[in-house]
Amino acid sequence: MSREASDILASLVHFQRLMSGKRCRTLKVGTAHRVLRTFGVRHLFPDTRRKPLVYFERPTPPTPRQSDNTMSTATQAARITSLDQFRGYSVAGMFVVNFLGGLAITHQLLKHNNTHFSLADSIMPSFIFACGFSFRMTFLKRLDSQAAASVRAKYITRSCGLILLSLMLFGLNSTFADWSAVTTESLFKFMTELLKANMWEVLAIIGATQILLLPAIATGFWTRVGLLLVCGTVHLLISWSFNYDFVYGRPNWFEGYFGAVGKRVWDGGLFGLLAWSEIMLAGTLAYDIVQRNTLRGAVFKLIAGGAVLMLIGYALSCLTTLYDVDPNSPEKTARLAASPVWPDFAEAKDRTWKSLLAEPPLVVPPPPEQRVVNYWMMDKRVVTQSFTLFSSGFAMALYGVFVLLCDIRHWGLGVFRTFGQNPLAAYIIHHMVDDSILALVPKDSPVWWCLLGLVVSFGITYLFVGFLEKRELYLRL
Repeated sequence: MSREASDILASLVHFQRLMSGKRCRTLKVGTAHRVLRTFGVRHLFPDTRRKPLVYFERPTPPTPRQSDNTMSTATQAARITSLDQFRGYSVAGMFVVNFLGGLAITHQLLKHNNTHFSLADSIMPSFIFACGFSFRMTFLKRLDSQAAASVRAKYITRSCGLILLSLMLFGLNSTFADWSAVTTESLFKFMTELLKANMWEVLAIIGATQILLLPAIATGFWTRVGLLLVCGTVHLLISWSFNYDFVYGRPNWFEGYFGAVGKRVWDGGLFGLLAWSEIMLAGTLAYDIVQRNTLRGAVFKLIAGGAVLMLIGYALSCLTTLYDVDPNSPEKTARLAASPVWPDFAEAKDRTWKSLLAEPPLVVPPPPEQRVVNYWMMDKRVVTQSFTLFSSGFAMALYGVFVLLCDIRHWGLGVFRTFGQNPLAAYIIHHMVDDSILALVPKDSPVWWCLLGLVVSFGITYLFVGFLEKRELYLRL
């Protein structure tokens, strides 16, 4: 062994011993940097300097593509192609749905609804699923070089930043006509309506859900499976107790204490965070599946696991058939069920098993005159358990397809890469662009005008985000 090689080895051994201690960690990292750079070794340790809440980051050059058999840790330090593509698909789908959703010509598959699962309803869960995947991946990566308390503090700051950004981007959904309207009662109503419904757009939901899951994000696979079941059970119980009526603005015992009487909710509202946590947890489980298996093995397990979740979600939705009513009955039926969570199982008597099967996803169920609205529908407004489990399974199986196409077959779309690597910037830009273009597209516009508006809006957004990508500028929180 040459003297130079011997010196390098001795230095590395020395600094390994230094790094194994717990005192003066910052000094040791700095010292290790200086000595290793003497021998031409760089970027062994991450830059631990504090960064601002929102900043533009120039990424390091990507590492070589991983083999078809494993997804290596070194590759994850750069980019995971399937995750970028899947996230880009979700972002692009969000743009299409947000633009077309309010137009009269749009097919129900591209509209949100509260009675069944549509393609539009799959987009937000897929994005939150991807957030769960990256949440666990980046959290564990940072734990390798930083203290756990420091990592958690940074994620709390990041999540609060997302909530604040969401509030500033979408507004507070309340106004005061003049100063005389600013009273103690009106301020209390403003705060309760904000907490109940007005603040819960997708960015705020992601931020709050990350805070909620932070204590469990580094726990084991089966611990998080158990937590997913607990979140689902608690959401089901509070929906039976008060939350279903709370979401739909119907009288319930909880609003007597909370306030915001009669205020309707979208995307689950305050207690919908429990259901969105299930979807984010499913994303963390997908990360474990990919990390612990070969890529081909991961594809099989993701698709199989997603199929199981979809089957469970559909099975739960079959309880909705117990709310069928006779359309020829002389008695007028309310649109919402009187007991939306606990059905009358006597309704199953003398019925064939086929009559107890719900319509498949993407198919519109009977109208309220034939089936009253209830908890077991795949309802995105309440974020019911049938919706949560089916959409989690849909996202997991779809991500398995992306792993197959992107990480094994090495296929990909440039537009998905552009949006997937810079989703926050893309989301903010598209919100401003949509506001401008939709002002020129009335709700009753013909098909050609709506599609022209969509192409223009999508193209302008892609142009701006592509400009940032070309200059390697990525908006991070």
